[in-house]
Amino acid sequence: MAGADLTFSGLFSVVAATGSIPANNPEALRRSWTEFAAAGAHAGIHGLAALRGDRAEVEMRLYDLTTPDHRLIGTRKFELPVAQLRRLAHKVADEVVLQFTGEPGIADTKIAYVAGPVGAKEIVIADYDGASTTPVTRNGSINLMPVWSPDARSLAFTSYKQGYPDLYRAFPFERRPDQTLAAFVGINSSPAFSPDGKSLAMTLSKDGNPEIYVLNLANGSMRRLTRHAGIDTEPSWAPTGRQIAFVSDRTGTPHVYVMDAEGANVRQLTSGGFHTQPRWSPRGDTIAYTQRAGAHDVWVVDIDGSNPRRLTSGGDNQGSTWAPSGRHLAFQSNRLGPWQIFATLADGTAAAPITRGTTQSTSPSWSPRLP
Repeated sequence: MAGADLTFSGLFSVVAATGSIPANNPEALRRSWTEFAAAGAHAGIHGLAALRGDRAEVEMRLYDLTTPDHRLIGTRKFELPVAQLRRLAHKVADEVVLQFTGEPGIADTKIAYVAGPVGAKEIVIADYDGASTTPVTRNGSINLMPVWSPDARSLAFTSYKQGYPDLYRAFPFERRPDQTLAAFVGINSSPAFSPDGKSLAMTLSKDGNPEIYVLNLANGSMRRLTRHAGIDTEPSWAPTGRQIAFVSDRTGTPHVYVMDAEGANVRQLTSGGFHTQPRWSPRGDTIAYTQRAGAHDVWVVDIDGSNPRRLTSGGDNQGSTWAPSGRHLAFQSNRLGPWQIFATLADGTAAAPITRGTTQSTSPSWSPRLP
């Protein structure tokens, strides 16, 4: 499984080992590394697993196979409950990525998404590769637009469970009831956490027109950022927390705009199309968005508005979300039939389905790295 994670990263070409190497047999280990080095491998991972009651422990040892003595370059131990063996493998893969790039991998992350047919949409979470699906909502209503908090402990979402589109917060890893965030008359939608987790941007129509507001999560105070006759919606924070991208139809057609976090210095970022769903990259240099031209496709644009480029093709593709590294995006696509969640590298290559089956899966939100 760690090998699959490393392959997904787009950074490694993985050769699977055959058999196992004993824990305390240096000669067997040397022979194995010599064979892999001869086949062109640059590094080797030796995993040592042990069960201690209801806990599982894995020690990862990373070797440089380009050196004559196959030098040990990294070692790390992880321990989790036995029920979380998959997560142990993800942690090993992320540690390997860290050793080679200086930044942890993204295997130990989750993806939240909406599952179900029209009229019964529930929010679920799964490992980033689509495994280990767990329900977040079970209210039999329509639940939409999940988005992760920066600490990966909660999800904000819109739900009709009380009959109206109100905003809530769920805590999927804790036994806590949902928290109501906004239940004004009209629309309460498009939640987006600030990078520091202290604020939540959203779209409210409580004053008559859909506008963007920011909720202070500590004291419940609300600030209105936009004041325009057009529809302003779908906020997305820059990783610095100092700017917000959003969608407005103030020129007649929806385009992506950027403003300061206080609502000042509004500038139009995209033009010449029908553009929605902006998502600011964790690296801060690009914004992904959805362009409609017959079908929908995911595009990215530099933050100065230059170099727009299409990432997807085939079927209908929309609703992108960035991995915390900024190296991947997930999105919904119907290219294989029912709506499913796909992932792609940030340049649009290596697109592959994360979810499968006949259940419609939409509106992905990629979590930060888990605590």
